[in-house]
Amino acid sequence: MLPARARPVGRCVLIVEDNHDLRRLYAVGLSQRGFEVRLASNGAEAIERARAHTPDIILLDMILPIMDGWEVMDALDMPENPLRIPVIAISGQSPPENLALRKPLVDWLEKPVSLDELEASLNRHLRAQN
Repeated sequence: MLPARARPVGRCVLIVEDNHDLRRLYAVGLSQRGFEVRLASNGAEAIERARAHTPDIILLDMILPIMDGWEVMDALDMPENPLRIPVIAISGQSPPENLALRKPLVDWLEKPVSLDELEASLNRHLRAQN
């Protein structure tokens, strides 16, 4: 039996994307770049996974079934259960003007997003946490 692979410290990312192909592309690409990846396909699943296994950062599609990205961020930042997980939004839409006022949002990437862009944003914001 092979020893369990150690989790890369500070590099666990929850990818929340309803498009199966994009979710898989991001997951495979980021795994190959040294990230521990967890997946969710809708807003409710994202909250469940984040609370069960707190990731270091979340890549969050803003248009999702069940709950959209804004609702997910609000649920994760509730005063009675604040997880304080930084969020990088991924959207086909331009960011809103009051973006800087939204917590826990740290970045907004417009689709299509390359793996290089994802990795650069993840690394920048993960370094800022440590």
